[in-house]
Amino acid sequence: MTMNEKKYKRLEYLRHNINYLTIRERQEYYDLLNELKKAGNQSEPEEFEEFEEYVEPEYEYSDYEPESFQKNTSSSNGRNASRRNTRESFSNQENNRNKPSKKESTSSKKAKSGKKKKRHWLRTILTIIVVIIAVMIGFFVYGYQRGVKHEGSVAKQEKFTSLKNSDGSVNILLLGADQRPWQSSGVAHTDTIMVLHVNGKNHQTQIVSFMRDTLVNIPDVGSSNTPDSKINSAFTIGEQYNKQGVNLMSETLKNNFGINCQYYAVVDFSSFATIIDSLFPTGLKIDAKFSTVNGENLSAVPVPDDLAATEGKVSSDKDLTAEEAAALGYPDGGGTFMMIKPGTQKMDGRMLLNYARFRHDDEGDYGRVKRQQQVLETVMSKMKNPLSLFTASSALGTTRAVTMTNIPNSFFLTKGITALLDMKNGIKSTTIPANNDWENAYDMYGGLGLSIDMTKYKAKAQELLGQ
Repeated sequence: MTMNEKKYKRLEYLRHNINYLTIRERQEYYDLLNELKKAGNQSEPEEFEEFEEYVEPEYEYSDYEPESFQKNTSSSNGRNASRRNTRESFSNQENNRNKPSKKESTSSKKAKSGKKKKRHWLRTILTIIVVIIAVMIGFFVYGYQRGVKHEGSVAKQEKFTSLKNSDGSVNILLLGADQRPWQSSGVAHTDTIMVLHVNGKNHQTQIVSFMRDTLVNIPDVGSSNTPDSKINSAFTIGEQYNKQGVNLMSETLKNNFGINCQYYAVVDFSSFATIIDSLFPTGLKIDAKFSTVNGENLSAVPVPDDLAATEGKVSSDKDLTAEEAAALGYPDGGGTFMMIKPGTQKMDGRMLLNYARFRHDDEGDYGRVKRQQQVLETVMSKMKNPLSLFTASSALGTTRAVTMTNIPNSFFLTKGITALLDMKNGIKSTTIPANNDWENAYDMYGGLGLSIDMTKYKAKAQELLGQ
């Protein structure tokens, strides 16, 4: 059974005027709607779905108008007013069906309020981040200008062939030149040769140090196959040849150990002290460690103070004669020495420089490498403190100004900060070669050097620093 077309059109008309129907018309509407539902072979149109669960009001209908209408038959205005009231009553019933309950309305308001609060906090957080970045950049610029003023100019870059690792990790060649303030770079050697490995994937930082007397083959110097030159002479030779010391050192590491260096940084005595003082204005707390000196444990170890000639003496300095210095194992004669006591203490940049360079205890150059690693690890571990965020930015600016480097400023402000935060996982330090894992041998100039198992340490370097 199906509804005929005439009834269907009537039903559509009543639906479109649902809010204006009389009681009788509304009764007709629901009768037609029920007839449509009962039609077995005709599906209900989508526009009627919203009325599926409508509960029909329980009214008694008759052919006569209610008593209230009969009393006003003489007044058409009264009848019309009554019908308007009736239509409004039914209209309000329909509207109330579509309105959410008080509980639903409150829940909806809370949800909207929660979204607004969430958006508000997101905007606040983003604003704070932008402000922090802007302030960090400001501190970086301030530190940069401070470094330029202190050194008199910006350290100039050298031509450098950047070699990248295939896995995306970054190697930074760190060189500490033994250049005195009055010397040119052409006579400087690199007392410190390190490669800092930053791996963003596993958030692990490696430091690999190469002992300066290790015998290697320097490209285009000496024999083509024999390790016959001390590795620290690569910088000096390169500087004497058109200022290419850093690049020749990088090529030497590549040819002998198979490692790539993407960036480099070179500091001398003066710039190192400036960097430390900018990072730690009140000094850096460190546990000073020395081996025995000529078999004796000294209460205060005399350490050469190379900056005394240009920056004056400090209270901890002491002048030793050649005889006094020789008795303590110093073959180069007397001079001004800084007396440093073993144990935990605060050091300024100058004292930390002297401590890191000291090599006249019974561990010799190997002991110096350990102190250099200790200093670098201590500096980096202190800088990872979030409270030093702005101080670190300022210090990085100073470092950039006084350091000869090809590291872009963007690296200092992005990956540099990230690398410092990654150091919460610790810093792993390795020395090549390991202690006493070498044989004494002579270089091409007759100087005593360290002969190592190059195959073994080439594999070790690539394991730690990538390829």
